[in-house]
Amino acid sequence: MTHHPLGTDGSGAFTRDRLTFLAYGMALTFGYAVAALGPAMPLLREDLGISRTVGGLHFTVLAAGSVLTGLVVGRIVPVWGRRRLFWTGGAGVAAGSLLIGAGWHPTITMAGCLVVGASGSATVITVQASLSDRHSSHRPVALTEANMSMSVGTVIPALVIGASVAVGAGWRPAFVAPAALWITLLLLLRSEVFPAAAATGQPGHRRALPGAYWWFWAAFIPAVGAEWSVGAWGADYLVSVAGTKEGAASFLMSGFFGAMVLGRFLGGRVARRTKPFPLLLGTTTLGLGGAFLLWGSGSRPLVVCGLFVTGLGISMLFPMLLSLAIGIVSDRPDVAAARISIAAGGSVIVAPLTLGALADQIGIRGAFGLVPGLLVFVVLFAALGRRASVGQEPSVPV
Repeated sequence: MTHHPLGTDGSGAFTRDRLTFLAYGMALTFGYAVAALGPAMPLLREDLGISRTVGGLHFTVLAAGSVLTGLVVGRIVPVWGRRRLFWTGGAGVAAGSLLIGAGWHPTITMAGCLVVGASGSATVITVQASLSDRHSSHRPVALTEANMSMSVGTVIPALVIGASVAVGAGWRPAFVAPAALWITLLLLLRSEVFPAAAATGQPGHRRALPGAYWWFWAAFIPAVGAEWSVGAWGADYLVSVAGTKEGAASFLMSGFFGAMVLGRFLGGRVARRTKPFPLLLGTTTLGLGGAFLLWGSGSRPLVVCGLFVTGLGISMLFPMLLSLAIGIVSDRPDVAAARISIAAGGSVIVAPLTLGALADQIGIRGAFGLVPGLLVFVVLFAALGRRASVGQEPSVPV
């Protein structure tokens, strides 16, 4: 854990310093906050008496907050600096989560989702840009480990909610955890200094982002859509298709989120020796296999297996696309990450809501056919980005 300059200036072995661990900790906190909504959704819908469509609006509002932040964060970073934006965003994630847990009406819980989405996006953009600057030549590894930390955070809510329901406390206490995590990080690591963001007035920031970047940017839309569709409605799928009780379904969703952690843990090691693009293609293919298994299964063991394989496969889509996209414009990581948050947030606005609305019309099993279709588009857009990047000189090989 000792800082070593060779790990942070683009040469030598990858080394994690205190700022790296702080970034990972906040990524875990945000992962917990956004993932808690999925396992809690069947219970939240029952408690508030709302339909799947209204339930899907919670994810839409959360994503809308992320998009709004992506549109304005480029103007905020030069004024506030990364450090202030990071800690303020973390405070918003904590406050929004508490609002969801205390909400007695969907307008209240959706307001909490808006705060979590807007604040969390600011924090994640800061994490991605800071790690990209701190670990320039090891960007795929650092970003994969940050996403792995976020995935660790996504596993915990399913376990907490399942246990909380089992002891009769319900789903609401689980939404206190992000505040506790943020306070812990603040007490332990509040003095850490962040790499300074480049001024937006510099020539590099005024240049148009190249075409290759925008193809990779487009690939985030189906990639995030597939991940969030399964994360948001997997528990409902277990209840409606496999006949699982709500509390057990929330617990079993830990298989999907656990696979995301395992995939990013293993992927982080593979990324040290494999270029991002081949790794992206391999994991997308695995995710397609899991999605077809999930879509075609009705028994609980096969559904759980499908969730696990799907999670394992799609786990590396976001970090590899992020590495490819930022590698194209490595002199502008804040700008690149902010634009990516718009693509990701826009996808979360559309995909879970669309799947939920389809499920209300044709059943949730039929609606899950959306997932493999999205993964096909990931391959298509990424391949076009790879082709467009030929002749350019990204800082990380593709």
